[in-house]
Amino acid sequence: MILNIATVQHSVGSDVEANFVSIMKYIRQAKHEKADIVHFPECNLSGYAGIDFDDIATVDVDLLDRSFNKIRTLAKEIDIHVIIGSHHFVSDQERPFNSLFLINNKGEIQARYDKRHLTQAPEFDHLYYHPGSQSIMFDVKGVKCGLLICHEWRYPEFYREYLKQGVRLIFQSFYDGSLTTEQYLKEGKELGDLITGGMRGNAANNYMWISVSNTSRKESCYPSLVLRPDGSVSGRLARNRSGMMITKIDFEKKYADPSRKWRGM
Repeated sequence: MILNIATVQHSVGSDVEANFVSIMKYIRQAKHEKADIVHFPECNLSGYAGIDFDDIATVDVDLLDRSFNKIRTLAKEIDIHVIIGSHHFVSDQERPFNSLFLINNKGEIQARYDKRHLTQAPEFDHLYYHPGSQSIMFDVKGVKCGLLICHEWRYPEFYREYLKQGVRLIFQSFYDGSLTTEQYLKEGKELGDLITGGMRGNAANNYMWISVSNTSRKESCYPSLVLRPDGSVSGRLARNRSGMMITKIDFEKKYADPSRKWRGM
């Protein structure tokens, strides 16, 4: 059971067309480097409400749909799975979901995960997004995977829920960036250390691989990471710089796991 994953970070912003160009470039690059699946940050197609723009009503939904469909077409043409972040609008719902979409290698939307635990600001206080309600799992080449978004790293029950259902790999997308240098030095660096430490604990506590994809828009709090089941860092990108890393995961390889014998209890 071997899976090649591409973890991408790029500078996410309000310009959907610029986001789209970056996405298409990295999908092609991931395929060239023989990845089975390519993983992008939170809201990386749509931009992030409350940071990149202030009014959801200004979102060009038609442009988002056209761009999204072109991504689906490319995924089918070059035979690759793609995880992207964007908005999902529902006709009878005022606010969209903050979602991750799994587009499979046939260009189909195989799964959609809606962020369940929204942050206090800007998502919840200003009512930009509607909360989701359920976990999502899918298989890639026989490997069971799950999806989470950003702030949900603080809730260990989500990881344990996935573990109990046999998930071996989580793709978790973040948007922790767009800070000034002063903000980064005051609070962003400390938050970045806290989040990456917490994510390493989530990987080790549940013995699972985790792909962490964050925006690279300056200042970002931390770079994208891939974490092994023992909590160690398999690889990381450079903070504030767009890039991609390929991780070849062999799910038969064993790592240190002091909780192995009694975790099921």
